Amino acid sequence: MKYILLLFLLPSSVFSQEKGDLDYTFTSLKEADERPEIVYQLSLKKQRLSDFPKNLNRFVNLRTLDLSKNKISLIPAEIALLKTLEVINLSSNKIYLLPPQLGELENLEELYLSKNDIEKIPAEFSKLQALNSIDLWSNNLQFVSPEIAKLTTLERIDVRGMVLSDEMKQNLEKWLPNAEVEYSGGCNCGF
Repeated sequence: MKYILLLFLLPSSVFSQEKGDLDYTFTSLKEADERPEIVYQLSLKKQRLSDFPKNLNRFVNLRTLDLSKNKISLIPAEIALLKTLEVINLSSNKIYLLPPQLGELENLEELYLSKNDIEKIPAEFSKLQALNSIDLWSNNLQFVSPEIAKLTTLERIDVRGMVLSDEMKQNLEKWLPNAEVEYSGGCNCGF
């Protein structure tokens, strides 16, 4: 009982996140620009951005970037400058082309690209040696480079919400034997 009482007596700041904490998420560029060296997580989701934010490399410790639910169509080559990035969420945008420079994010572990218009996974993705999860749900995927087979750390790839050819499904399973490949279930409509 005395431990429970002690828990209530601790200042609430012990349990709150503060700027500079590894798990504190900045939600505005203005706020993040005040002390860019303490920005580890940046979330600019649902801000109606039509362009990728400029000069994000000023956040030298950035680990998580969430730009989901915007109107971004192009990822700039400068993405390669975000060397500390571990997680990037670009879901629900208008992205149709993945730049080869995305493959230079050597610490990237999770990549969320669902609900875009992506047609091709480039060969440069094979350089993402820390990548363990990629979400491509509901895109327009037409081509995946065989180089994806070099992603030996990949545990999960989500390709649901797309009509994939049998050949592409077979290739994904052959190239990624250790990864769980998530497909949409077929229609068992009873016709």
